[in-house]
Amino acid sequence: MKKAICCKGLLFCFLLSTAAGFAQAHDPSQLIGTTLSELVDRYGIPKNVYAVRGTEIWQDDVVFVYDSGEFFIFGNRVWQLKLRSAFNVKEGDTKASVARTLGEGRSFEGYTLYQLPGKAWPLMLRINWDKSGRAAEIYIYRSDF
Repeated sequence: MKKAICCKGLLFCFLLSTAAGFAQAHDPSQLIGTTLSELVDRYGIPKNVYAVRGTEIWQDDVVFVYDSGEFFIFGNRVWQLKLRSAFNVKEGDTKASVARTLGEGRSFEGYTLYQLPGKAWPLMLRINWDKSGRAAEIYIYRSDF
């Protein structure tokens, strides 16, 4: 009996920790602010690394490329993500499909913005559209950067 209760308790703890990890995996905005060491601990060595030149020196980024997406790093922290999917939206989805999933957002020529709840900084979800009106790129970023 005592062994069964112990096993059930361990199973419950395992399910809770799995559920917590699963919930975090579905909110990629939680990755904004991640440090380099946290990023490498979580995803390992990137498949590729490249630099993005900004119009100003302070706008230069290093980008770590993983299967799940691209992590734009300034200083020692992730400030922007480029993902293949986020919040039940994926590359190739139509504008109508995205609007049904996320709502209307603020539309501009070639992209739509959605305000996300932030931690200590404001966050945006940006979906860039291709010429046929399908999601071409999905970004989550700190909008105060």
